[in-house]
Amino acid sequence: MIFEKGSFIKITENRCLNQWHSGVKCKHCIEHCPADAIFLYENQVYMNKDKCNGCGLCLSECPTQVFRSNQWDETTIIDDIKREDWKTTEFFCGRHSAPYKKNRDRDNGAVQLPACLGIISRAAWYEIGLITKVELQVDQCEACPMKNVLSRLDYNLRIAAEWMEASGRIPVFNLIYQGNKGKTKKSLAAIEAGLKVTSRRDLFLSLVNKGRQITGNRPDRKESFLEEINQVRQNSCLSDWQRRLAEVYPANMIEGSPPAYWPVIKMNDKCVNCGMCSRFCPSGALQIVVTEGVCTHYFTSGLCLDCRSCELFCQQKAISRGKEKVEKPFETTIISVTPVVKCQRCGSVTVDSSNHLCFWCSEETSIDSEFNDICNNLFTQT
Repeated sequence: MIFEKGSFIKITENRCLNQWHSGVKCKHCIEHCPADAIFLYENQVYMNKDKCNGCGLCLSECPTQVFRSNQWDETTIIDDIKREDWKTTEFFCGRHSAPYKKNRDRDNGAVQLPACLGIISRAAWYEIGLITKVELQVDQCEACPMKNVLSRLDYNLRIAAEWMEASGRIPVFNLIYQGNKGKTKKSLAAIEAGLKVTSRRDLFLSLVNKGRQITGNRPDRKESFLEEINQVRQNSCLSDWQRRLAEVYPANMIEGSPPAYWPVIKMNDKCVNCGMCSRFCPSGALQIVVTEGVCTHYFTSGLCLDCRSCELFCQQKAISRGKEKVEKPFETTIISVTPVVKCQRCGSVTVDSSNHLCFWCSEETSIDSEFNDICNNLFTQT
């Protein structure tokens, strides 16, 4: 378990949703950490590494990927399964004492993760489910200090299964509660998967560890987090798995399949086009475009983190949220179209009003009036 005691896990505090608005009150990492190793103090996220048991759930659970590791790359698991063309793949955690597949059948494979099974994101389970049947060996979970991760693993598998059904596929995710009593031969050992290859030495060691179970040519795996990828990550709080999903999900859609549930937002006529909702949307799901005197609000359901930031920042309570069945969640839709004019004071766009001032300038005017009234009252009393 390479992440035990928080090893190789980095925290990027400014990606935390609680840094955007205290009202978000995001506690995904805290509530689901089986070791109670993560806590918030004054809206800052911290990890008590002495308590961390290395499950890796925080790497997949945080919606903005506050927790990351240069040692972990779940796409390598997908690559291995594709290359081996396994029809059924068994998954073992890093603590499992007998990570051996059931038989020598070439259509069946097995992988052992460097952490708990909960480290794999729901998007990766979706991608894996598209190419293989999945069997998760959870026979030793009850005696494990990380057993509370099981409920979250089950939730993520259900989400992945819903996405697969929406893609016209039949999901096969089986939790195996009875251990394999077959022979523990070296030839049946699960391959190690999920670790990034970042150097020639790592590449050599990975090949040695996997032995002859991996056949064919191994594709080159570039160094983790290239400069251009880092730049993209800095400009948005989308997690890596959600970025991948934005490409994989539409590419695997089959028309006529039952749609899955996704976040939706609606705007009423109270909107004054102040721009706060789009400016503070951490994922870029909500955007505003102004052309030829018309302000258009665009929304991409599949990119929404369901964090409530837009609703919290809206000064006029013009935004309502929910979840609905969405056929094409990664297609941008129009949720509001409003004629706008320029504010006479600051020049920003705003809905047309009697005073021709934007929301913020109108607020300043009312504050100035209140200040003058207070001063007049004070001088009158003296």
